[in-house]
Amino acid sequence: VVCQRLFSKIADMKKERPKDEFEVTLSMIEIYNEQVRDLLNAETMKIKGGLKVREHPKTGFYVEKLTSTRVSSYENIELKMETGTKNRTVASTAMNATSSRAHTIVAITFVQKTQTGARGMTKTSVINLVDLAGSERAGSTGA
Repeated sequence: VVCQRLFSKIADMKKERPKDEFEVTLSMIEIYNEQVRDLLNAETMKIKGGLKVREHPKTGFYVEKLTSTRVSSYENIELKMETGTKNRTVASTAMNATSSRAHTIVAITFVQKTQTGARGMTKTSVINLVDLAGSERAGSTGA
């Protein structure tokens, strides 16, 4: 619902403020065995030790070499999430045939650039959707 409303609101804002710029991007990572993997870029999954998590003094934590894909609709988001889901680490347990063995984070970033006179302003919002692994009792799963 949030994503559909976001794109609807962007369409309305483009009509009201035709000079403003709007961008929505999506990234998808998994944390498995203390390694970070980019689920939208299979090439990065071959990096020994996984991707590196860094901290920028002003913008905070980020993942080095992470793919951030531009999306223009809710349908685009669904397609990218399907691609990422296919790349997730899964294994069977006694309780679940396709149990996720990793934490997954989907980040949807919205950037709005406004030009007022000679000055410009950029607003950025990030929605993080988190799926934590290990909701089953370890003793019951046979893992």
